[in-house]
Amino acid sequence: MNYSAILLAAGKGTRYKCAKQDVLFHDKPLWRYAYETTLDVVSKERVVVVGKDIPGGETRTESVLKGLEFLPSDTERVIIVEAARPMVTREQILQLLLDPYPSSTFVQPLVNTVIYRNGTYINREDLYDLLTPQAFDYKELIEAYKSNRFTDMTDETRIMYEYHGIRPHFIETGTNLVKVTYPGDLEIIEHIYKAQYRRKAKSND
Repeated sequence: MNYSAILLAAGKGTRYKCAKQDVLFHDKPLWRYAYETTLDVVSKERVVVVGKDIPGGETRTESVLKGLEFLPSDTERVIIVEAARPMVTREQILQLLLDPYPSSTFVQPLVNTVIYRNGTYINREDLYDLLTPQAFDYKELIEAYKSNRFTDMTDETRIMYEYHGIRPHFIETGTNLVKVTYPGDLEIIEHIYKAQYRRKAKSND
C-alpha cells in the first residue's frame, strides 16, 4: 500500500501567543519532532509539511485539503499528524498506517467529570478523548473534502462520518500524545521527552 503523510504546522498559535510549531525545544523547532518521527515510517517524497513545504489555509480544514491535494496521486492511505503533538512515536504512526479501517484514530478514556454548560452531567464512561494522529483511506477523505460541505472542522474522523457514514476505529493509546496549546504545556512535553530518551538509551545498550 502507498502510504503518505500530512504534517500540520501552519497554526497561528493564538492561545500560545505565537506560532508554537516554531518554538525551540532542545534547540530544535517543535514541528521537527513529529516530522522526523514520520520520516522513520513514510518516505520523504510522500510527506508534506503544511506551513513549511506549502502555505497553510485560513482554517485547519483548508490546510488539510491543501495537503491532500499536494500528495502523490497514487496515495492509498494517509496519516494526518500535528506539529503540536511532538512526542508521537514511530510505533504509533506505524500502528495507524497498518490499521485496516478506512478511518482510524487514537483515543483515551476521559479522566475528568464532564458537564454541559446548562449544568447537566454526562457519564464519562460513554466518552473518549479524541487524539491525533489519525489515518484514512485517501480517496474517501479527499472526496469528502472536495464536496465543499466542510469549512472549519477540527477533526477528520467527523468529516468521514458525516460524508460517508464511516465510523472511526478507536485505538486506545498512551499518554504521550499531549497537545501543546499553552506555554506551560512544554513542561509536560519535557517529562515525556526525557522518558522516551531513557527508553531509547536502554534499548541501545
